[in-house]
Amino acid sequence: MSICARCFGCTIGHLMAITLMIVGSLPSIDLAVLGILIMMIDWYFQEFFEIVSTNPRRFITGIVGGLGVGTLIWTPIQCMIVYLKAL
Repeated sequence: MSICARCFGCTIGHLMAITLMIVGSLPSIDLAVLGILIMMIDWYFQEFFEIVSTNPRRFITGIVGGLGVGTLIWTPIQCMIVYLKAL
């Protein structure tokens, strides 16, 4: 694979966020921030405490973090779309 498991998971998480925005059921901002924190904690322990991270764990935390970032990106856009439809 030409990219790491976490980056691949983030890509899938972003695509999930776009899909959920189209459906109209994005996670809450609290859950999005929690997902980003989970990914950051995994990276932090791997980087600074030299705890070995496996590819499945990187992939899962990447999906969770990517969904969180995607939610933070797409929530304002979804709100604008709903607002413009109401006009």
